[in-house]
Amino acid sequence: MKSFTTILLMFILLPFDTQAKRYWPSKTLTKWSFYMNNGVAYIRSDEFASHCRYSRGQINMDGTEFNRAQYSYALSAKARNKKLRYVVDSDQTICIITGLQEVD
Repeated sequence: MKSFTTILLMFILLPFDTQAKRYWPSKTLTKWSFYMNNGVAYIRSDEFASHCRYSRGQINMDGTEFNRAQYSYALSAKARNKKLRYVVDSDQTICIITGLQEVD
């Protein structure tokens, strides 16, 4: 019973905002490149969020429908020379892109 109470108190007393948050960075990618390396698709730009290592974000090519769709979306945007907005996690330095949006 004592361990249950301790665990319950930990959940109550620990702040919930310590978790990382996904967000849309305010800066739009106007000059960006798109390439693949070792089964991972990368979007690289000097305009990436400062916490993203190597000024890039990655789309994991793990075979899920969502990641294949993101890859296709980025490829299409690059072919049409579109600007991009993206979603990343605020606490990751190897930024994994979890959303994309074209901007005119």
